[in-house]
Amino acid sequence: MSGAAKRRVERAIILAAGRGSRLDRGDALPKPLRPVAGVPLIGRILRTLASEGIREAVVVVGYEGDRIQAALADEALHAGVTVHFVENALWERSNGLSLLAAREFLDRECLLTMADHLVAPALLRRLVRAEIPAGACALGVDFDIERCFDLDDATKVLVEAGRIGAISKELDAFNAIDTGIFRVNSALADALDEVFLRGGDASLSDGVRALAATGRFVAVDVGDARWIDVDTPEAQARAEAMLRVFGDGLDDADGDHVPGHPIEPEAMEMFAPSWVRGASPYREDHFALADQDSRNGNDEFARLMSNESPFPPSPRVIEAVVKALSRGHRYPNSSMAKELRSRLAGAVGLDAESCVLGAGSSEVIDLLVRAFVAPGEEVVIAVPTFSMYEARTRLAGGVPVLVPMRDDLEIDASAVMRAVTERTKLLFLCSPNNPTGRRLDEGTLRRVLRPGIPVVVDEAYVEFSADDHSVASMIAANPNLIVARTFSKAFGLAGLRVGYALACPPVARLLNRVKLPWNVSTVALAAALAALDDVAEYDRQRALLREERDVLRRELGSLPGVSVFDGDGNFLLLDIHDTGWSAEALVQSMLGDGVFIRALASHHLRRGWVRVSVGAPDANRRCIDSMRRSLTRARNRPALH
Repeated sequence: MSGAAKRRVERAIILAAGRGSRLDRGDALPKPLRPVAGVPLIGRILRTLASEGIREAVVVVGYEGDRIQAALADEALHAGVTVHFVENALWERSNGLSLLAAREFLDRECLLTMADHLVAPALLRRLVRAEIPAGACALGVDFDIERCFDLDDATKVLVEAGRIGAISKELDAFNAIDTGIFRVNSALADALDEVFLRGGDASLSDGVRALAATGRFVAVDVGDARWIDVDTPEAQARAEAMLRVFGDGLDDADGDHVPGHPIEPEAMEMFAPSWVRGASPYREDHFALADQDSRNGNDEFARLMSNESPFPPSPRVIEAVVKALSRGHRYPNSSMAKELRSRLAGAVGLDAESCVLGAGSSEVIDLLVRAFVAPGEEVVIAVPTFSMYEARTRLAGGVPVLVPMRDDLEIDASAVMRAVTERTKLLFLCSPNNPTGRRLDEGTLRRVLRPGIPVVVDEAYVEFSADDHSVASMIAANPNLIVARTFSKAFGLAGLRVGYALACPPVARLLNRVKLPWNVSTVALAAALAALDDVAEYDRQRALLREERDVLRRELGSLPGVSVFDGDGNFLLLDIHDTGWSAEALVQSMLGDGVFIRALASHHLRRGWVRVSVGAPDANRRCIDSMRRSLTRARNRPALH
């Protein structure tokens, strides 16, 4: 073995200065600190370097450099490696300037790696042991091009007689892929200097090309050693899958990856994508509390927290449900589903193919997100609003872009349009909006439809407005408009789960590709069809609820410090800032009286707001009395801060 091969490499330079926007999940976390299977990227890189004898690492920082340095103050991430920091003030330029910032550390041979490349120790081993001429540099290259995860973004290499002949992301003729792991010395810095002096900028590939032109850049075949550039959410998911299967070292000398120890149940989480592990489920605490009260025998509990109908299904609906139960051993009848779709679409002048059924409009929301949004893509949501839009976006790996409404709680169309980017895939609006009750005016809707992005208008509460007018009539002229509706509210079928989307046929076909077959049960289909046959009964119920809404608005608005927000839903939004109570404290106080209303933190409203559903007359009277008692209790009540 030559003297060059016997030289030990004990120092590494890690380039961690760039922003890494392709892996941005909307939390402004610097890419080197992005957890991959629970460990920050840079921590995994340091572990691998340490396993191959690296004793000293130079981390070049730029974007959020202070945060990276603070995180690496935790010596547990060092894996025994001594860490130095170098700042690249020009981090927004090409990555070659980061290596130039660390030039003083190139007084000896070093490994050079990016802060987002995970590699098997075997790759480093092959690079360090490779025989290269004195004064030359080397790049680890992968000749197995098919296993490159993201070939479009990969840096391609043309290797000629063991040396770099050409290197670029745009190469048409290439036979290898750049793994992002180098063995370098001051010669590369000299080459970068020359490029920088000529053009005022220099990428690593520029420096490699310049040095390769002198014949001093060797290509080292990494063989079957595993590696991945963690540059996108999809690549992060692939990296986590590789770690699950092949272990932290990404290589197993025996080729046996079956764990030799008991598998912990919690380890099963690692098989899920990072965005699923990090997602918070929809909070059902208010339902659980109300259900517990019912189980304890308190059937008089006033459920004014979830915008349910206070009326049970009509006798006609119950009869249809009982009859449908006798067909429970069969899959749902497609002719029933077609009839329901035809009637729902026909009511707004559309054909049956424009209607997609779901298990409540919540499933429709989920279908829309899954159909349109890939990990890392954006969904614009005007807040405060129904929290399901944000929750399902996060669960799909999407990025919710939350746009605050104006001070009067109307949609700020200009702000919504400013939030739209090339990464925007959906825009969610709710009309009447939950929890404000305000309807979307047609001018605002036409404005947000103009760019052509899919716009979802959730009309769960539209039947409670005075004219019961749906914007679905605009779909024919606006194919990017999608309307979500439900039988849960005005028809009182929340427990049977029937909702639907109205959309142009191409969008409906897209949703049908995503949804599960038979997602709406025979019983639910029968109930929905019967409800449509019992319009007079449901018109009577809605008229009564509108009257009760007016009673609640008048009585609650007369309480000291309470302002009632006028709206068109089966609920009222109350501003209680001037009462001195926080929303959470008032909710708890009224619970003591058996009345459950809703605080709205999950809807992105401040602590001084509560929502009251319109119930039956007796429940509404109990609510008025309970809130009056709470607001007039002793002055030691919890204050709003």
